[in-house]
Amino acid sequence: MAVTTIAVQEIHCASCEHTIRSALGRLDGVRSVRPDAARNEVRVSYDETKIDEAGLRRRLAEVGYEPVG
Repeated sequence: MAVTTIAVQEIHCASCEHTIRSALGRLDGVRSVRPDAARNEVRVSYDETKIDEAGLRRRLAEVGYEPVG
């Protein structure tokens, strides 16, 4: 299992956190999602044999939260 923290632009509130948690949590291989609006970042635990960080970043962008860097 891998763990990554992705900086994301404009996580404003609990609703944003919920949207991110739901979007990433539905992906095959994702074990846990912890968005943090105060830090504008998302910590994700995932099975790297099923999904990679690039896939996580793509999904974040698809739901309107552009990864930084």
